[in-house]
Amino acid sequence: MRNRTPTAAIIIPAYNAARTIARTLDSAAASVNACLHNGLEVDAEIIVVDDCSTDDTVAVVEAWTGKKRLLRQSTNRGAGAARNAGVAQSTGTFLFFLDADDVFYPNHIHSCLQALIADDALGYVFARVKIDMPMHDDWRPSLDESCPINFCLRRIWHDMIQGFPEEPDFRTYGTEDTLYRACLRRLVKHAKLDIETCEQFASKGNALDRQREKFAHSNANWQSKGIDDGFRLTPQMEAVAVARFERVAKLLGG
Repeated sequence: MRNRTPTAAIIIPAYNAARTIARTLDSAAASVNACLHNGLEVDAEIIVVDDCSTDDTVAVVEAWTGKKRLLRQSTNRGAGAARNAGVAQSTGTFLFFLDADDVFYPNHIHSCLQALIADDALGYVFARVKIDMPMHDDWRPSLDESCPINFCLRRIWHDMIQGFPEEPDFRTYGTEDTLYRACLRRLVKHAKLDIETCEQFASKGNALDRQREKFAHSNANWQSKGIDDGFRLTPQMEAVAVARFERVAKLLGG
């Protein structure tokens, strides 16, 4: 691995992201280019998966002049399914995920690849993510552990845990990435990079925005006040999580 050019896929699910997708694509391309400037040649593909947008997302992506591939879903299925579709159409050994309203910093891809190439035993690495909203420090570590954009993993582990959950309730509550990361944590060796390498933005109605009041309080204060963060563990979600954790246990020999 160390003597060969690493291959990477950057998967960007997009739904009605015409306002932000060009900025997102620019950030992905800049992060790829920064690898070369830092002495690491990488063969990277940027794949945008349009999830049946009704705005000008497709037109903006097509007009973007950088190298990319555009895949179009036949039905609107949510971010988890879009990420899985992008991975299925990619060839990269290392997988990155970037939402269409967020950004990579120039150091993101280089920092992640450098750490993984240096230690073949690592299944994935993740960094600190900057959150574009006021937030109590209690929440930052848990968000770093579950964020959809701040990590890079070897493709084999995505396949081993069967990708992101696509069941409707995960899409409703925006928790596909939470279960995905929880499975990875249990299954493979991983490491945290103590640097900020990307930024996640709160926009009206997205997962961050729905938790705005919760994040303004300490964890203990939130628990005592009983603030509703809008998330639920439905029977469907619980059943899928149990099945996936049982699969992880079997993979570990349990």
